[in-house]
Amino acid sequence: MLEKYHRRGILGNAKEVFSKFIGETRLLIKLGQLKLIPLNLKILIESTTYVFKYGIYIADAIQLASAKHADSFLTFDKELAQIAEVEGLKMTE
Repeated sequence: MLEKYHRRGILGNAKEVFSKFIGETRLLIKLGQLKLIPLNLKILIESTTYVFKYGIYIADAIQLASAKHADSFLTFDKELAQIAEVEGLKMTE
């Protein structure tokens, strides 16, 4: 995916971008600012209900289902934010 954007001139070196992403992710985990949730059957089943209920992408639905018991939810996708609020997720401002 990153390579596609690199070829289009949208991103710089895709490997460098991915490396920075991994580095930032590790730092956020170490600082306790990010928690990775293992994907399991319960999350997959719940996410499919969001796909059918709201017509959203499965990746967005997995994000919602994974965040159900999180302290807060953050997204820059306005539609996903509205759905998250309807589903009772606490939004980060």
